[in-house]
Amino acid sequence: MKSNIIQFDKFNIHVSEDVFCPREDIDIYQNIFRDLIKNDGDFDLLELGTGTGLISIAIAKEYNNIKITATDISINALQNAKENAKRNKVNENIKFIKSNWFLNLENKEYNIIVSNPPYLSKKNSKHYQGLDDPDTSLYSKDNGLYDIFAIMFEAKNYLKKNSYLVIEHSHNQTLHLKNFSSKCGLNYNFTKKDVIGFNRISIFSNII
Repeated sequence: MKSNIIQFDKFNIHVSEDVFCPREDIDIYQNIFRDLIKNDGDFDLLELGTGTGLISIAIAKEYNNIKITATDISINALQNAKENAKRNKVNENIKFIKSNWFLNLENKEYNIIVSNPPYLSKKNSKHYQGLDDPDTSLYSKDNGLYDIFAIMFEAKNYLKKNSYLVIEHSHNQTLHLKNFSSKCGLNYNFTKKDVIGFNRISIFSNII
């Protein structure tokens, strides 16, 4: 994958050649956050697997009351994300941490946890010709569900009361996530479709 610049509505990001290249549908996340984020008082958000930093940067530019922690297991991705945050003048609003999901995080709780983890199945890779992102950002074990389930299983330990997990997934995984959520102490709220009409992002809460 070649290094390139992606232009969005209010900012642009640089994508390093060895970092997942985000698709240009950031609006789906922004629409979700407008329903979940409150503008009054402090608000803590955790992004797991930040890649280029796109999601965290978009949030930081729209809301000034949010404390953002963004993680990635890849040093190269974190460096790319830090550079993008500085490019967009939000580097003071985002704390970057090298972590494999929750592994290196402090015992802290958040209002929102968001993640776009790898969720494709390697055995179906023949259907994904043309994707030149790093394999580790695309493919996950157990039919693409391994990393999603790992995040869901731990999420409640890092959520404040009445808070949300926002997670991207393949359209054919929606029912699996809904069924698994009850085992994790999470409630399924709703699923948003992408621009071509496929289920793409599901929202869960720990609201009792």
